[in-house]
Amino acid sequence: METVTHRPLVSLLGCAKDAFTAEFDRRLRASEFDSLSLAHAANVLRHVGEGRHQASRIVELCGVSKQAVSQQITHLERNGYLRVSPHPTDHRARVLEATEKGRRAKAFVDRTLADIETDWFDSLGVDDGPQLRRILMGLMERFDA
Repeated sequence: METVTHRPLVSLLGCAKDAFTAEFDRRLRASEFDSLSLAHAANVLRHVGEGRHQASRIVELCGVSKQAVSQQITHLERNGYLRVSPHPTDHRARVLEATEKGRRAKAFVDRTLADIETDWFDSLGVDDGPQLRRILMGLMERFDA
């Protein structure tokens, strides 16, 4: 009788995340935005589009620690993706604005994330990708409540 190894779901999800991150990083390293990481893209950069944004609001949207977001903001500012200025009326607050480089980077990141997803779904088959997304979204909705 053949023994089938049952791999825990958490292990499979972790491996999938690691593979996605590695592919994202590979594509970033081959671009003009090689100072970015998936963390920068998934946290701060995706929330900073057109206009000005209060840093504290970005922290709320990211769902990670204030310290982590603050470090990412500092990195993005140093590397020319963000302009950070004091809030005009609240001396404790900071206002973030994407630079031209930041807007180009956000567009590149958005395209890259979509391209990787498309590549993965193509390799799974036409129907499996959307089904996987629905299943994972259902899990998130159930457990985020």
